[in-house]
Amino acid sequence: MLGGFFISQSGVIIGLIDNASVWHVQFYRSLMALVVLGCLTLFKHRGQLGRLFDTGKLAMVATGVFLALSNLLYIGAFYHTRAASVFFIVSSQPFFTAIVAWIVLKEPVRPITWIAMTAALAGVAVMMWEGLGDGGWLGNLMALGASITFAGFGVSLRGGRNSDMVPGVMLASIMIATLSAVMLDDFSITDRDLMLCIYMGAFQVAASLVLYAAGAKYVPAAELMVLAMVEVFLGPIWVWLLLDEAPTALGFVGGGIVVGAVLINALTGMRRARD
Repeated sequence: MLGGFFISQSGVIIGLIDNASVWHVQFYRSLMALVVLGCLTLFKHRGQLGRLFDTGKLAMVATGVFLALSNLLYIGAFYHTRAASVFFIVSSQPFFTAIVAWIVLKEPVRPITWIAMTAALAGVAVMMWEGLGDGGWLGNLMALGASITFAGFGVSLRGGRNSDMVPGVMLASIMIATLSAVMLDDFSITDRDLMLCIYMGAFQVAASLVLYAAGAKYVPAAELMVLAMVEVFLGPIWVWLLLDEAPTALGFVGGGIVVGAVLINALTGMRRARD
């Protein structure tokens, strides 16, 4: 829940930034995440860093590539559409994960999940349609891309579950920082924007991923999905309260369908696991 709490602040922090471009945010955010994750890795594996790469190399690379793409699309989406739409569309990610895992890992998908996926995609379609009217179609499309690529990240993590995947997350930060450095003509940024980017890198990227990974060791996957939904609930509220950006009527309808589908699927999974 704490991991979701940190990630839910993405929209409001982007809204609080003065004049830093999306590439400034990506560069300094990723650089800070790399520093924090690097320090955690050095502390955890002190004296045994070489063993990090004994297994799971392919999964690490896939993890890094998918996470880098997801982060680039996720942050970019906030610059092109309403924050509430981003959070609602990204909440469909568990279903894309189920589809990718079904194809790649041959993991079975429950009938109720197929039904919930259909409902969630209908909700996403409502919000995508809304974006055509208010000019936010590009941001909505980027949010959808972030959801799909994050599904690839999740499946890659599962594929390398017997290895430490933190190096893969660090690879994503390296890729994003490098691309951002190429795209930037000037690295200057205000102190306020820099501090916001540092906070995002330390807590929304590094800390949240570490917290999710730690929680997954103690909480069943279905319950973890429900707890992670705190991001979708809190994200639009932060933006509404602090930036006065309220979701539109269609945004509420589409978002409600997506969130409802995710919760029903997760709760039925928890009941099935208990039985």
